[in-house]
Formats: sequence, C-alpha cells, structure tokens
Amino acid sequence: MIIWIASYPKSGNTWVRYFLKSYFEPTDQKLTLKTTKEDNFYSLYFPNLSLLKELNVEYMSFVNIVKNWVPMQDFVNLNGKINYFKTHNAMCTINNYPFTNKENTLGGIYLVRDPRDVLISYSNHLGLNHKETLERMFDSNNGEYQTGDNYSSAITGTWSDHYNSWKTYNSRKILIIKYEDLISDTLNTFSKIINYLSKITEIKFDKDKIKYSIKKTSFESLSQLEKEEGFEEKGKGKSFFRKGKIGSWKDELSEELSKEIEFKFKKEMSELNYI
Repeated sequence: MIIWIASYPKSGNTWVRYFLKSYFEPTDQKLTLKTTKEDNFYSLYFPNLSLLKELNVEYMSFVNIVKNWVPMQDFVNLNGKINYFKTHNAMCTINNYPFTNKENTLGGIYLVRDPRDVLISYSNHLGLNHKETLERMFDSNNGEYQTGDNYSSAITGTWSDHYNSWKTYNSRKILIIKYEDLISDTLNTFSKIINYLSKITEIKFDKDKIKYSIKKTSFESLSQLEKEEGFEEKGKGKSFFRKGKIGSWKDELSEELSKEIEFKFKKEMSELNYI
C-alpha cells in the first residue's frame, strides 16, 4: 500500500521525506541525498522514470501516464510493502482516470505553505521571475516537468486547486501539515507525523528518535549535504535548500503580486490563517 508525501512544489515535501528516511534507518547510518531503486519507500517520485519504462508506458504522452496511474500503483503494491511516494500531483480525476484509489492508497501526508513564500522559492527553482511563476500558480492546467527526458509527470493546477484536492479526499485519512508549523513548532509537528503513521502502519512512536531525526535533517545539515554531494532535484537555482524560512515574501515580493495572490486565494489563505 502507498502512503503519499504530497505537496504543491516547494512546500516542505523534501524535508519531510528525509526526516522519514532518517527515522526509518538505523541511527548510525550516514544520511545521504542520493537515491537508488531500493529507496522508493521514502523518496522516489511517482511516477518515476524507471517505473514508467519498466511497464512500457509511453511517458512523453501525459494521456498515457494518466491511463496508467492506477495500474502502476497496482504493480508497485505487488511487493506487499508500505511504499512511500513523493508526488506533486493534485488528487484529481482526468478523463475518468483517478490519480489513485483506496485499494492502493493507505494514507497521505500533505504539506501546505503560504503561497506568497511558495512563489519566492518556486521562482528560484524554476529560474523564472515572480510574474512568470505566478502565472503558473494561477493556471489550472499547470503541470510539473521532470528534467532529463523533460516529460510531464504531474498535473498540479493552481495552488488552491492542489490544496483543495487533497483536503477533500475522503477515501483515506490525509494528514495536513503546514510548512510554517514545521519551522515554528518542529518537535510537535514531526511528532504528529509519526503519530499518524503509527496508527496506520507498524511504525513505533519514539520521541528520542524524532528529536534525533529532526537534528539530522535540519536545514543546515541538508544544505551542507547538498554542497558535498549535489542534489538531483536542485532545479535551476543555485541550490535546492535555499533559505528554509517563513515570510521571505515580505522582503522579496512586490506589493502588487502579493495582493494578487491574496485576492486569488483569499478563501484558502484565510482558512489556513495566512491572511
């Protein structure tokens, strides 16, 4: 069964994934950002290229990927394990093909972040200016592209489309976590994640190990690892782990664009206490 680690891009997905990697691994194992096929329990993207190729999916056509969302998950779940997958896909249905179903999904952790800060970080990642990035965040047809083969791997939609799609998914319980809480109330928020997982899997809640994994995957630690090893998800910015702060938009985003975001996403931002 699959547990999703889902988010709109640049919302804390990577931090949570590496926290879980640290929590699941022996405490004496050195953390690395590098991934292998065996690492799919915590960090591989769905659908990843190796899976698409293994099942002979014509991945340059997004329509073919959509048709194979559930069949690919059926195949993955043949291993009889709990599979943790990163995704930026909205919890949507396209041409009557759902992204997932309750036969394949056990649960999910959804990360949400103030869209004004998302814009700053996402712009850096894409190598676009703020206005260009905002056009993507306002586009219901927006998708996520994988580098290398440059295939469309996910449909994200607008920032609010994405959040609402996961919030309203009722087939399984989805834990919604705010990025800001990961920063301001780190121990309690990561404890919520492990507590949630302990209720749907055989993972044991261990507060000491939570503290250890928080320290091991601090922003400073992950940033240093990126400098030492590089990071395949870096994007077009100078680094993937750029600042990891709350409220950067106040200094970096124009008043005009911040007002556009607040108007467009007023309902969701109010609900999440961002405005």
